[in-house]
Amino acid sequence: MDTVTERNIGERLRSAARIEPERFPRLKQIGTKWAEAVSAKLAAGHASPLTVEFIASSPFVLSPSALSDTDTQLVLTVRSSKWREMALVAADGRLADTVTEAGFGGDGRDAPVPGRPLTSVGRFFADAALRSFVETGNAVFADVVALGMSADRLLVEGIGEKLDEWIAPEARTFVEFRFRLSIGRCEAALRVAIPESVLSPHRRKFAAVPDEGPSIVDETWARDLEAGFQKTDMHVRAILCEQQTSLGEISTFHVGQTIALDATMQSLVLLECEGQRLFRGAMGRSRDTYVIKVSEPVDPTEEFIDDILAH
Repeated sequence: MDTVTERNIGERLRSAARIEPERFPRLKQIGTKWAEAVSAKLAAGHASPLTVEFIASSPFVLSPSALSDTDTQLVLTVRSSKWREMALVAADGRLADTVTEAGFGGDGRDAPVPGRPLTSVGRFFADAALRSFVETGNAVFADVVALGMSADRLLVEGIGEKLDEWIAPEARTFVEFRFRLSIGRCEAALRVAIPESVLSPHRRKFAAVPDEGPSIVDETWARDLEAGFQKTDMHVRAILCEQQTSLGEISTFHVGQTIALDATMQSLVLLECEGQRLFRGAMGRSRDTYVIKVSEPVDPTEEFIDDILAH
């Protein structure tokens, strides 16, 4: 029974933390803005315009077969001071020729020759393009999460073996953003893989797309509506402690009985409004009245996980 329970808890925790991109419309918005930002940045350093398109976002699990299926020939590893995991910017073998074509003012009339060896010039332009995705990525995610990404190392040989050595098995689940870079008949595929564990705490923000259109709401009506809501009666209660007890013990409760709680004088009191847990605070006294000083907000994700573990 213990083994089954632990496995179920683990599955529920992983499921709660998983990001399925189709359920989070803001990821698409971020990807589109990301493509626009990279396109503008590359245009500043290339003689010809390079088209950058966001294709889609999807889950990605790193493995040797996954790398070979995507014809990955270049990988830029990405680090951050804000998280321990490694992010990746990966591209196929056509990227170097595509960005080099734009860099020297070509029009892309001739498609890249498959299997062409990577030259030092191609490596220079490809590395700059991959780094552009890292730099602009920090800006497009800024409203949701401060990623603080910085480029680390460019891998062109032994990619699978090195990533297998550097990335722990439990850190190989990513959310990838797929892009297409093109100029004329030159076209390349590129993907940015961000650890799922970095993005999952912000699922609520990814689920909603901010309205960027002009406001047409009557301001007087809005103020009256807000004033009306502020006068609405709400039930607020403070909970010192919650604990489980048996039905048999409850049946013996009587007037004057003392019930021992797990709470102490230093325990934080939980504040609820209409069944929604909002804050924790320290209880005190002001003259003849008990008061609560709010100490911290309640994190819904943390509460959800604690509730799972409690069962």
